[in-house]
Amino acid sequence: MILVIGGTGNIGKSVVEGLLGKGQKVRVLARDAKTAGQAFQQAEVVQGDLDDAASLARAMEGAEKLFLVTPLHLDQIKMKSNAIQAAKAAGIKHIAMSTGIGAGPDAGVEIGRWHGESQEEVKATGIPYTFLQPGFFMQNFIMSAPTIIDHGAFYLPLGNSEVSFVDARDIADVAVTALTSRGYENSELPITGGQAITCENAAAIMSDVLGKEVRFVDVTLDQAKEAMVGAGLPEKLADIMNELYALGPAGHLSYVAPTVDEATGHKPRDFRQFFEDHADAFRTN
Repeated sequence: MILVIGGTGNIGKSVVEGLLGKGQKVRVLARDAKTAGQAFQQAEVVQGDLDDAASLARAMEGAEKLFLVTPLHLDQIKMKSNAIQAAKAAGIKHIAMSTGIGAGPDAGVEIGRWHGESQEEVKATGIPYTFLQPGFFMQNFIMSAPTIIDHGAFYLPLGNSEVSFVDARDIADVAVTALTSRGYENSELPITGGQAITCENAAAIMSDVLGKEVRFVDVTLDQAKEAMVGAGLPEKLADIMNELYALGPAGHLSYVAPTVDEATGHKPRDFRQFFEDHADAFRTN
């Protein structure tokens, strides 16, 4: 039995589907068990929360492995810690956890240090681990769907940076391999797309797929923060996101890792494939 925590998110959903496709027994922890049960009819779905120790203990019963992912959250270190300690108490034999590329105690950005703290906690349990360390998600572009639909533009503080955007489905594919194959214990796997592209490249692909002009508008970090806070993101998390965006112009987001190809046997999905698969989200109803 493999327990998936975070199974309704971009990565977790594909992890559940991938594990089920390999004939694995899967249990999903979800706040809304009814909705998750409808989405994952072949999986066992249990109601629970990362802030509820009793529900975590129940979810771990009988499980041998754990996949853990949390969203960007002010309390994500504590949330992950609750799951990690529950896994230790339950005798989980392998933890695959999504963190971030470059994560570590001495990472140059705060979110990297947050992820690094969680990684160190897993290591301290003695449980074999696989840390999945992705870069920027292609799925984040879906947050720009309203402005692309409304006036054919998206706004990011990336200038002409080249970024190796990764499809969350590829992260999930690596996770499934790590959880169902030997040789991935006690490893840290950087995960990127197969090529680095600029936002102008992305806009050209969007325009071609949608059949209308889509423009990339470069904005300042201050403008990006104002927009994120205006959309409801806590100011602290907006600052954390801006730390990541600032890595682009500095040339730190273009690294291409071979992990997806080596672990899964298939090439990473490119941006055109991602956008074609999600194009309906960028069209008016």
